Formats: sequence, C-alpha cells, structure tokens
Amino acid sequence: MDESRVVVWFSCGAASAVAAKLAIAKYGIRACVVYCDTMASEHADNERFFNDVQRWLGREIIRIKSAKYDSVDDVFEKRTYMAGIKGAVCTTEMKKIPRFHFQLPDDVHVFGFTFEEQDRIENFEKNNPDLSLDWVLRESAYSKKRCLYTLEQAGIRLPEMYALGFANNNCLGCVKATSPTYWRRVRLNFPEVFARRAQRSREIGARLVRINNERRFLDELPPDEEFSLWAGIEDVREDLSCGPQCATN
Repeated sequence: MDESRVVVWFSCGAASAVAAKLAIAKYGIRACVVYCDTMASEHADNERFFNDVQRWLGREIIRIKSAKYDSVDDVFEKRTYMAGIKGAVCTTEMKKIPRFHFQLPDDVHVFGFTFEEQDRIENFEKNNPDLSLDWVLRESAYSKKRCLYTLEQAGIRLPEMYALGFANNNCLGCVKATSPTYWRRVRLNFPEVFARRAQRSREIGARLVRINNERRFLDELPPDEEFSLWAGIEDVREDLSCGPQCATN
C-alpha cells in the first residue's frame, strides 16, 4: 500500500483550492495542503479567502515561506532583478525555493493546472521528470470556469482580484505581466504599487510592459485619457498563474 505523502500546492487561487478539495477526497489523510506564503504582497482580501478555503477543506493549510525575503519588493531590492524570459525572480525566491526545502523525494505533487492547460502540464512534466504528479483537475475535467463555479456553489466568495478584472489572484503588480491593460488596471486600483514597480523597474532597467511589440518602462504607459488612442494596445488578459511550479531564472 502506497503511503507516500500527497502535497497540494495552494496558491490562494480558485483552481488550486478546488484541486485541494479533490485531492483530499481522493487521498484522505495522505494529502496535505501547503501555501508558499506571499500574503504580504497580495490583496488584503486573500487572508479572508485563505481562511474560507481552509474551513471548506476541513483541515489546516500549512504555510511555508522564504527564509531570506519578507515580500516581493524585498526580493527586487536585494536581488536588483525583477523578471526575464524564464520567469520572475520573486517566484523563484518565495515559492520555488521554499517548495524545494519542504518536499520529500517520494511526494506526490498536486498543482492547480486545469483541464484546458494540457500544454502547460506537458511542459511541466518534461522539465520535472523526477516528480510524481497527479493532475486531479485535468482527470476530473475541471476548467478554470468550473473551478470558479464550484467555489461559488460552496458559498465561498471569490478573491477580490477577480472582481477587479484580473484573471489571476497573484501578488499586486505581478512583474511577469507585459500587457498594457494589466498595468493600467494595476495603476487604477493600486496606484502606490504601480508607483513602486515603475520606480524600481527604472532603477534596475527592467522594461516590464510591451507596447506595439516593444518593451517599455512602466512610466511610459500612456495616461488613461490617452490610452485608447495608442495603436497596438488591446485588452489582453494574460495568464499569470503563479505558483511553486513556475519557471525559474
């Protein structure tokens, strides 16, 4: 009988919450739910969502965190780097490294990849041949939309970031984003976060936004009253799923 631990990586998003529910139903006491704690950089409502999901699951969600950094801003300041073609340094430092320290060689890993994310699943399997994986959302045909519906049916109010028009419940001002409309939405809803990202990205030379297929600094984003006049700016809702499975620098 297989007694290996099953680790569900909860990211404070809808898909990983439902993945945890399915894994607990499948594996019982073998399943533990783990959150790489970046709450200090997330929307304040995430604490409420975390607690609601914990009650729904009927067990404690284990929090693990970086031993070196307190927040994503702390990472950017000390590493003088934000993001590149292989991902964001904050993900590496605050999610991947804590995962590496927590996981055991014989763990079965459950991540919140949904039914429609087969390409991402195949890419992850290719890059992580040493991990034992169970794609519970794919096997049960759960799309992201179905995950959202499942939480709503359970009486769990979705994280506030979804209500504000964001496709993912990431840290505020996710540096993996390149969409002008994403950064415009950050500027509108979280002006202090936008200002910090713009200042830091200038200081270290990180061009985070893409306009007309050209990388630009955040402080070059057109003002709201001129936004619709700029050619090449579309309402792109990027998939910015961020968890301890994401690419490293």
